[in-house]
Amino acid sequence: MRIGMVVVIGILLVLTNAGYSQDQGEDASLDAAMRSFQQAIEINPNSAEAHYNLGIVYHEKGMMEEAINEYKKTLEIDPNFVKAYNNLGVVYHNAGRLDEAVGSLKKAVELSPQYVEAYYNLGIAYYKKKQYNDAAGAFEKAVEFNPAFDKGYYNLGIVYSSMDNLDEAIDAFKKATEINPKYSNAYYNLGVTYAKKDHYDDAIQSLQKALELNPNNYNAHFALGVIHQTKRKTKEANESRDDLIKETPASDYD
Repeated sequence: MRIGMVVVIGILLVLTNAGYSQDQGEDASLDAAMRSFQQAIEINPNSAEAHYNLGIVYHEKGMMEEAINEYKKTLEIDPNFVKAYNNLGVVYHNAGRLDEAVGSLKKAVELSPQYVEAYYNLGIAYYKKKQYNDAAGAFEKAVEFNPAFDKGYYNLGIVYSSMDNLDEAIDAFKKATEINPKYSNAYYNLGVTYAKKDHYDDAIQSLQKALELNPNNYNAHFALGVIHQTKRKTKEANESRDDLIKETPASDYD
């Protein structure tokens, strides 16, 4: 049975300061923010906050090297600026520099041992490196410190499934759907995991829920088709086996 997981292992979390929101929207707003922070730095080059927020703007504009430089300057000024380590790790990840991402994110959780977002991002970086045990450990920490973190449980389910720990994956996906009953991808992957265990009725129920939430989910429609086909073939095989048993004469042993 060929059904693939929908692996949505992001989104990485970039933290902002109160003075700037990364959801400002249009490029014009980003450009205005960039100029303002640049001017602030000209006036006070040792402002860690200004360098940090300029790094966020550069990141939002896709200027990765500039963002890296600003986060590094932030940390030169204030080595304990923990959010800069998190955001630097995210930029490194997005630039494909996974070892550096892991190093930066590990530093973030060393400085702040209950830093949920950094553990979450660290789990993503480890997953991309196929270090599944480490990824699971990071996501486990994220949900330990934030038990209502639906994406943390979802990604934990993805990692468990990649490790073939299917029962643990099912528990994680179910927890994600309990926290967020509208989490379509969680229902989809829950259904796929049930199918891997040959629990077809549970799989169908989960996939139907995924489609109820997102009727245009191609993967869920395809998976349901495969499962119904597999159930039919399994039923036919069982019926053939039963007929064979009935038609095979008993041996005569005295």
